[in-house]
Amino acid sequence: MLNKVASVFLLLIAFSVLFPSQVLALGVGVAPHKLELEAYPLGSTTSQINVLNTSTEEGLYQVYAEGEGKDWFSITPEEFVLKPDSSQVVEVAISPPLTAHGDYNASICVVSLVPASELKVGCGIKVPVHIVIVPPPPIGRVAEIMQGASLLWIIIAVAATVVIGVVIWRRRRRAYEI
Repeated sequence: MLNKVASVFLLLIAFSVLFPSQVLALGVGVAPHKLELEAYPLGSTTSQINVLNTSTEEGLYQVYAEGEGKDWFSITPEEFVLKPDSSQVVEVAISPPLTAHGDYNASICVVSLVPASELKVGCGIKVPVHIVIVPPPPIGRVAEIMQGASLLWIIIAVAATVVIGVVIWRRRRRAYEI
């Protein structure tokens, strides 16, 4: 029995020396290690993660979402190549639908692949994402939220639209009376 264990162990060592694995050359790091996002239904919010190549070789990286609300995610870029000891900023945006409410948990998966491998061998990290869907503010609070010049321009635009609408309505009304 001991001879079988020793021979298998020696065979594994010989195999690893003769055929080194490319997975050992892979390296991936991310910052931050988790994301907390808040969004309104039909709204949008963005965040960023920094992907690091921690290996001594060039690597192909893929970034995608999985879990609850994975269809809400937009990730840019989804795939890229990084040289050793370099990094890439990845923008993560979510746009929840009107029916979304409450809390959701998803993951951003960052996978490092060996570029020349036909087997798509790689390693990766999952960044947990906690999404809180907040209800939109009541109409009466819109003025409190929007402050300064933007609120003034909205009031001017609404007033101008009403005035133009009344002028057009009066002209058409006179045209029908004649």
